[in-house]
Amino acid sequence: MAMAERQSAHRESLEKRVVNGNVANQTRGSYFAFILALVSILCGVFLIHEGKSGEGLAAIITSVGGLVSVFFYSKREQRKERVEKAAALQSRRSQ
Repeated sequence: MAMAERQSAHRESLEKRVVNGNVANQTRGSYFAFILALVSILCGVFLIHEGKSGEGLAAIITSVGGLVSVFFYSKREQRKERVEKAAALQSRRSQ
């Protein structure tokens, strides 16, 4: 019995490490995306300041467009996941 308890505790600790690692990776990815978008926008502003308004505007639009598209994609995936989980829960309840 003690061996099963130790194995269960070990498995729980591994799962906790995986979850914490995933959270840290997502947070780090968000920071890097913010920095990259900020640098791109600032470069666009610099290009506009230097008289290259077309290139600067393109840099700003593409960086903002990328952020917006990632936001909407993630929201759509979250909605789809919620619907799938609700359907799975409903099918379990009906059985």
